[in-house]
Amino acid sequence: MRETAKHTIAGAIFAVALASVGGCGGVVYSARINSVEAKVEKAKELGAESSAPYEYYSAKVRVERAQQEASRAEYGDALDLIDEAENFADRAINQSSAVRKGAGR
Repeated sequence: MRETAKHTIAGAIFAVALASVGGCGGVVYSARINSVEAKVEKAKELGAESSAPYEYYSAKVRVERAQQEASRAEYGDALDLIDEAENFADRAINQSSAVRKGAGR
């Protein structure tokens, strides 16, 4: 009987720990997605659709896929996609800025 109680307590602690970790994913996702969406928008404003189309659309698609993953509470996958989207958005911003500077804008 005593072993059963230990297993029950251990299981309850594990369940609480798992639930609290899962809850953090949504908070982290919410904070990151807004930042990355802003970068994608900045890239668009700089003309990345034409000056860095691969990078711009790669970022945009990954943001959309991250949103889909988050809607299914797959926050780990969503955060991985957000990381990729941010890298592509940064590259799109840098390339678009370089093109604008080269054009004298």
